[in-house]
Amino acid sequence: MEFRFNMHPLFRSRIVRINNSLLPTGFTAQSRRVALDATAQISEIINAVGSMSAQAQGLSVPVTTAQKLRNSDHHIYLMFESNDKTGLVVGILKVGRKSLYVFDPSGETVNVTAPCVLDFYVHESRQRGGLGRELFEHMLREENIQPDELAIDRPSEKLLGFLQKHYGLSKKIPQMNNFVVYEGFFASKSHNSSDIDGRRMHITASPNTNLFGPTFTTTEERRRSTSQTRTNVAPMPIIAQPPVGRYAAKRPTCSMAQIIHNSPTAVSTEPNSNFT
Repeated sequence: MEFRFNMHPLFRSRIVRINNSLLPTGFTAQSRRVALDATAQISEIINAVGSMSAQAQGLSVPVTTAQKLRNSDHHIYLMFESNDKTGLVVGILKVGRKSLYVFDPSGETVNVTAPCVLDFYVHESRQRGGLGRELFEHMLREENIQPDELAIDRPSEKLLGFLQKHYGLSKKIPQMNNFVVYEGFFASKSHNSSDIDGRRMHITASPNTNLFGPTFTTTEERRRSTSQTRTNVAPMPIIAQPPVGRYAAKRPTCSMAQIIHNSPTAVSTEPNSNFT
């Protein structure tokens, strides 16, 4: 993909990593003006390639924009091809860590913070030439992770086929969200292990769940709950205490209640004719 400006000064290597500064890692500017121009050019590249990625995936809104990247801790890998003109951008790969609620192999819902593939696109004119794998391998080395440690956000059939062909990933763990994870996901050391082992979603039919949503229980809390359930303790007998003092006195008959319920009362309804 070509642009109106010369991209060679921005791409000192074939693949560059860009964070929320919107500048390639290791980029040095001689002046503030040069840095601002570079930021504007990188923003234009990200927006254009992100839009093409959305069109290729059939999405109405791009997943990757310069504004979204600036407001996050994610980062982007851009692949560049040098030529005798302005150069070409041929691929983009967006990754970042996200907090997810996923089903583990036993079917329990757990909260993990894991590395995710959020967007992946190689220009149609450069597909099936090994560039996608080159870009993906570069990301794996930079992030120091394995393919099965990644959660894939809304993968296309083409991306699923790519992962199966090059990395043998085929056994997915079904999820209720848009992410796809594979069997090796929960064995990964790149996730926050305290989140995986310590916090699990606890869903019950309690009114509190309906009002406040599901709660999270720790391993220790679940162990205590299980031990209490298994322990059979006889319930304490309830002893009724007789009322004492003024609470034990007999209450007078309520005439108004008897009138309302059409019951006979002890009060005479005839007028008193004994006048002096």
